Amino acid sequence: MEDNVFEEVNSLSSSEIIVTCEHGGSEIPAPYGSLGLSGAELDTHIARDKGARETSKLLAKKLGCYAIIGKYSRLLVDLNRRASDDELILASSDKVEIAGNKNLSAAEKNLRLEKYYNPYYAALEKQIEHIKSLGKTPILFSVHSFTPQLKDGAYRPWNAGILWHKPTKLAQFVSEELKKEKSKTVGENVPYDLRKCNTGAVIVCGEEKGLDYALIEVRDDEYDNLESGAEWWSGKLAEILSRYAK
Repeated sequence: MEDNVFEEVNSLSSSEIIVTCEHGGSEIPAPYGSLGLSGAELDTHIARDKGARETSKLLAKKLGCYAIIGKYSRLLVDLNRRASDDELILASSDKVEIAGNKNLSAAEKNLRLEKYYNPYYAALEKQIEHIKSLGKTPILFSVHSFTPQLKDGAYRPWNAGILWHKPTKLAQFVSEELKKEKSKTVGENVPYDLRKCNTGAVIVCGEEKGLDYALIEVRDDEYDNLESGAEWWSGKLAEILSRYAK
């Protein structure tokens, strides 16, 4: 396995809660240079989910649960897509061309899957089986963030959205609890509608295994002050998830 393809917090924790963060990093492995992108472009939503890594790590520490966080940019290979998805490796994102992803051979796609995608899912599956071996049922919670506005797109008014493919108890609970926070506008299946996608870690490792799950998307200007934003969201989510899993 490639060193440091992902970060883990509380490896082999006995908590039934598993936090996943597929778009936590913006790094590109040295052999790929910058995929033809500038440093500024690699510091935007097309390359990583701002604040998601920091929130996931704090959330796992507050709950004492396991977290797995992707290290490399989603532009190298998107951990929140199925291996067979057309959007697994993008040639452009939000009108930015990704030169290093143009005209990829099947061999290159398979190489990226083998080195940078499969190890993440192997580690996640290992934790799921560990929780099951303790006689507990795993609960998956995935942390993501979104840009307030895509190029030429409408402004996205939600501070956060709770996503699911098929309705889950966890998604309903988290959504209802977050909506009690009057300072935030919270929607369901926004700004992306997971009911129309049927892809990603919580589907492949959660729904399709009969496990409870939810995915949160936090508008990334909530992390303009990264430290305070991550502290607030991790604290709020830890409080909600701890009550749900007790």
